[in-house]
Amino acid sequence: MQSLVVFLAVIVGAAVANPMVLSSDSQQNREISSSEYLKKIFENSPLFYFSRSDEQSQDDVIERLQALKLREAANIAQQVDLRQILRDSGLSSVTLCMPSDKAVQKWRRELPERLRPDTEALKKLVKAWIVPGRLESSQLGDNKKVQSLNGAKLRFNVYNDVKKIVTVNGARITDADRTMNSGLIHEVDKVIYPLPVGNVVETLADVEAFSTVVDLMKRAELQQELSADPITVLAPTNAAFQALPAGVLDDLKRNEQKLKNVLRYHMISDVKYSAGLSSGRQIRASQGDEISVSRDQDDQILLNKQSEQSEAPKVILRDIPTTNGVIQVVDRVVLPPQRHFVLV
Repeated sequence: MQSLVVFLAVIVGAAVANPMVLSSDSQQNREISSSEYLKKIFENSPLFYFSRSDEQSQDDVIERLQALKLREAANIAQQVDLRQILRDSGLSSVTLCMPSDKAVQKWRRELPERLRPDTEALKKLVKAWIVPGRLESSQLGDNKKVQSLNGAKLRFNVYNDVKKIVTVNGARITDADRTMNSGLIHEVDKVIYPLPVGNVVETLADVEAFSTVVDLMKRAELQQELSADPITVLAPTNAAFQALPAGVLDDLKRNEQKLKNVLRYHMISDVKYSAGLSSGRQIRASQGDEISVSRDQDDQILLNKQSEQSEAPKVILRDIPTTNGVIQVVDRVVLPPQRHFVLV
């Protein structure tokens, strides 16, 4: 987990059958959890579709991955001894959510050597890619949650913008229902990592870089609303609040109604991973007003961008999963329309 979290610190610094239910053990995932991932990311930071159904099957899971051209996933499977994991599970069928070669290569490239999970942490991570039972693409619905072999929950989302996109913990399923002797394989476009352990508030509260927004949430007594499922929170860093015009933060602390209005403009009563934040989208915040989404030529996600010259809030850290939704980290406070909010 610590490897996950420090990875974010480097990036941010640089950027500025039905599945069976298993008993959950959140403590075992602590080192690869979202809060640990965020903590390490910000530790030293100045900021803070579906395709064909393949009828072929093979007895050996690693050989099957290789046959599907998931060579990097096959290498990881060998490293953690996936064959033995599946034997020890005693399951007659499973569904694997395995990353593409490109996804694994990108993950390794962006994750510094010193931050990579050791074999034991990697084994825990791979177990989170395994769903007991056959989970076919036809069974996947929006915000469907299932428990993995690891014990951590996986959340599936369906986005119908220009075309249908289905994700699992934010990773897009690009090739579904590939058969193997013991079940199914869904190919995804990124490594499913980090893992959710706490809810939105618990995840943010564990990271010093978000101490300001957590304090404001408590002042506004929004903990219950923030514990709802599903939810997306646009989380400004401490630096984002410090960048507000002089006096604004103090004014928010004095005016509870205004504070609630601003904070609820950062909350969305649905789970919006980046795959569901396409350019041109209008997303309604819990506060009632809409937030516009755009993407620039570098595929950066911008919110409420007014013009080419204007500085819009930017998502600087995407898709941090929590047990009740997702966190999108933003570099600026997203202000509601002026009819609802006046700068001191």
